[in-house]
Parts: sequence; C-alpha cells; structure tokens
Amino acid sequence: MATSIDRVCDCLQVLDSLSGRIEMAQELGIFLKILDNSERAPFVYLVQGQLAPPFRGGETGMSTKLVLRAIGLAVEETGISLTVSPEKKLEELGDMGNLAEHLFSGRHGKSVPFLEVFRTLENLALRGGEGSQEEKVRSLANLFLSLSPLSSRYVARFVVGKLRLGVGDATIIDALAQWQGGKTAKTPIENGYNLCSDLGRIATLLGEDGLEGVRKLRPSPGFPIRMALCERLSSGEEIFDKIGSCAVESKYDGFRCQVHSDGNRVQIFSRNLEETTLMFPEIVEGTRALLGNRKAIFEGEALGYNAETGGYHPFQVTITRKRKHNVKEKSGEVPLKMLVFDLMYLDGENWLDVPFLDRRRKIESLFPTHTFSVEEEETAPVGVFGTSRLIIAEHPSTIDLFFDEVLEEGFEGIIAKRKEGTYTAGSRNFNWIKLKRSYKDTLSDTLDLVIIGFYRGKGQRTRLGIGAILTAAYDKELDRFVSIARIGSGLTESQWVELREMLEETVLSEKPHSVLTDIAPDYWVEPKFVVQVRADDITRSPQHMCGRRDTKEGYALRFPRMTGEPRADKNPLDATTVLEIEDLFQKQKNLLARHRLPSDKVPKK
Repeated sequence: MATSIDRVCDCLQVLDSLSGRIEMAQELGIFLKILDNSERAPFVYLVQGQLAPPFRGGETGMSTKLVLRAIGLAVEETGISLTVSPEKKLEELGDMGNLAEHLFSGRHGKSVPFLEVFRTLENLALRGGEGSQEEKVRSLANLFLSLSPLSSRYVARFVVGKLRLGVGDATIIDALAQWQGGKTAKTPIENGYNLCSDLGRIATLLGEDGLEGVRKLRPSPGFPIRMALCERLSSGEEIFDKIGSCAVESKYDGFRCQVHSDGNRVQIFSRNLEETTLMFPEIVEGTRALLGNRKAIFEGEALGYNAETGGYHPFQVTITRKRKHNVKEKSGEVPLKMLVFDLMYLDGENWLDVPFLDRRRKIESLFPTHTFSVEEEETAPVGVFGTSRLIIAEHPSTIDLFFDEVLEEGFEGIIAKRKEGTYTAGSRNFNWIKLKRSYKDTLSDTLDLVIIGFYRGKGQRTRLGIGAILTAAYDKELDRFVSIARIGSGLTESQWVELREMLEETVLSEKPHSVLTDIAPDYWVEPKFVVQVRADDITRSPQHMCGRRDTKEGYALRFPRMTGEPRADKNPLDATTVLEIEDLFQKQKNLLARHRLPSDKVPKK
C-alpha cells in the first residue's frame, strides 16, 4: 500500500524533535522498514534535503520569492483572508515552513501518496526555459492546495532548501543497518556506499536482495567512489617505521579529479563528489582521445599549467578555473594539466583491491609517464595527462630527501603509499600518509574546519558587517559538527566582505541540528563552507565541544587564523575530525616532552 505524504511528514516531525544520532537512526530504521521499496530511495533523498544523490544535483531551483508567490496563489484560491502579506508574515515567523503551515492551518488536505508529491517536486526541478517560472509557481500552488498543514510545512522547507533535520550520511547508514539487523550490517552497507556514494541506491538494493545485494556492488562509471584519504605523520622516519619500504609521490595542491569514462561519455567528480565535468573540457577531450570507448575510473590532480616556466600556478590561480560560465575563455588563460595517480576500474574489472604498485604500473601503461618540473620544462607532456612523480624509498633518509626536493620545486609536500596497499574508498588509514611542511617545521598544523556561525563586526570592522567566524571539527561518532575555534584573522578586508556575503545566503534562524556547541554566534549558518586554518597549538578548553566527553574539557585552537577564503573543493564531512584533533594534540605533547629540559637543567629564578 502506498505511503501518504502525511505519514512521511509525521516521521519528519519526529526527527525534527530529536537531537541524538542514535534516536534519529532508530526512528529512520523503523520507518524504512515499513516503506514500499519504490519509496525508499526517494525517502532517503528527501531526508538528505535532495531530489537525487548529491552528486547528481537534486535541488528544485525555486527561490524564496517564487515559493512565496506559490503560497500566495494557493491562499487566494482557498479564499483565506489575510491581514498581512505572506512576505510580512514570513518576516515575523522567520521560516517558510512555519509560514505555509500557519496559512493553511484550517485545511485537512487529501491523502496524497508520497511518491506523487516527490515526482511533482522532481518536475519542478526539471522545468526550464521560457515560461518555466510561472509553470513552477502554478504547480507548487496546486500541490499546496492538496496538502495538510503539517505536510505544507515540510514541503515548503524542502523546496527552499531549508529542511535542516540534521540527519547526516552516518545517521542514515546506522538506520539502514538497524533495518537490516544491527551492527553487523553496518560494515557491508558502509562499503557499498563508499563504492557508489548513493544512499538511496543502497536502500533500494537492501530492499531487493538484502545485504547480499549490497555486497555484490562493484565500481560503476557514473557513480563516484568516495575518495581515499591520508593519515598524517611528521617525518620520513615515522613513515618508514609505520609502513617500511614505500612508494612516495609529490603532493599537489590543485583540483582532485575522479574521471569516469563510459564509452563516449566522460564525467568528472571533485573531492567532495560534485560533478565538475563542464568546468574542465580539456580533461574530457583528453580522456576521449586517450581511452576511446573503454570504460574506466581513475584519479588525479588537475593543476593550472604555466607554459612560460614549465611549472604550475599556485592554487589561488588554479581555483579560477572552477566556474560555470566563460569556461572556454578561462581555459585559454589557465590551461590545465592532470597528473594521474590512481586507477579504480578498467574495462569491467575492479582495481580497488589490486596492490598499489600493480595499479601504478597499469597507470603508466595507459597514460604518458612524463611529469612536470620547474627545472625540466622539456618534460611537460604534450597532452593534458601526465603521471604523478613517484619514487621508491628503501630508507627514511630517501623520504626526507625527496620531501626537500619537492618543496624546492614549489609543491606542498609528499604522500607515501604502502606498496601492497589497496584503494580504501572513503577511508582514512595508513595506506596513504601525507607529510607537509607544517608537520615538520612547527607545532602548528593546517586544519580544515567548517563555519557554523559568524559575528557582527566591532570597531573598525563594523562597516564590514563581520568580525569573526565560529568554526567546528567533525565528530564522526556523533555525526555532528563540534565547535573548536572563533577566528577573526587571516583575511583582507575585501575577503571578509566576500565571506560575509557568502555566509548571509545560508543564515539560519536557529542552531542547526547537526551542530553541537555551547557558544552562540550572532548568526548561525548552514554548515557547508570549509576553511583552512593554521594555529599555534591545540589547547584544552571548557568552552568548546570538540572532543568533550562527560565532564572532560574539549579542545580549542590557540591563535587560529584562516589561510584564505573557503575551499570550494572541500566537503564539510571531510573536515578535520575530532580523532585527528586528539591525535595532533597527543603528538604535540610528545614533541614538547622531547624538547623539555631535564629538571636539573631548568634555569633557576
């Protein structure tokens, strides 16, 4: 029997009242079990605030202004008399969902099937061209006329992109595991998700064939694989102690691109699994020219290439290629070269579990083995593709020597890879270890933190409208963003203004469910922007929630500063985790202990 939209919204209302990940997962797991299988993927997408998996783009494309018009049109047709306009009432209530529920509070609505509502919302997203705005307004108004007040609340919030249930991927995975029997089901579900990045697809497979269906998942062009991540260590000696003889590559600071070739169709996905195909036409054409009709998934780093020096542009120049308009003109100004460093799928075969050196040999048989070097301009490949520079290190000193050479060439560090290591999708482990300059030179480290709020400017910054941001790390165990630092330095005045304008588009009326903090900024924002932060050190703090357990203090940053504006290529869920903060804090303590003077050598006052 088809599930009604009212029944779905009853579940959303329960989720809205919960804040704990365990309770939310339990509620979701129970509801997933009672749905028809055709309803499970749409329900998962709905809870995520999407109409499709995020990498396909699942927004309705309707602005607040258009939704207000649709609500106003529906109100007119019901004959409801308004004392103030919907716009004024929205200012009073502060939430589009509350507005819709208030205005339609006298209606009972029909028993509309959930899938019918979902398909209507999908059609809103697909409509384009001349007259499409009017069609969208009319279609949404008709939908509101058929809904109950509660369903109107959640549909309105969904359409303007502010459902804000605080349900992250980890919570949905827990819910799917609970539906399938508990903790033992979690690992195969996580593994399946890491291979396709589509929780709706996972839900459908579980409904069709249970866990066995998910275990049979293999890489497939068009479904981005969640990218493997690096652990950190501080020296060649530490790396060698951990993994022994290893392969070592230059670490580049550009666009990490996962390229999918499916016959003549080529798709490119970014570090945060956003499709960026249209932004990089030379990579698309280069892939077609090199692979023809072959099917493949491979990864590399795309960098702006400076033909005059034979080297690379800094990231600040490369990032200018990330655009939707005037792509052709910009590609002429900043041509890209892509250094391929891994292979995941080829001609129907899964390469993820193949040892790294074997994957590397296959890469070198497919792509030009030329690399770029500041001092060796003639090594630049003629086409768009090259391979990452790589050596085999049989001794710690070889790692350190290569590290120094890479820094001299202008790159940011190295990545050491276990020679027999597999490609562990969506996982951070010691198969890959990164070593950057900051890890060797100082106690400070570069962290990727998520902005969760900002403060009005004071003093000289009053005219900027922003004086500081509140940032958070990601707690994987809780599936929440936990506060760690208030940051007010690192940007120019013009950058602060640009940041404020960016954040104002995501201002929320209350703290997001996905955020844990005892600190209240002047404005809450949707946790979606990631900034790179440097700090002198990590300290314990009674104020911040990062790492706080029971009565234990959390962690904070001492003298934090941003290194630049938000990174468009970073996903909030890939932000620095609490476990990483704890690990860095312990390494900091160990380093201080090694440099502390013995008690009999401490100078007397």
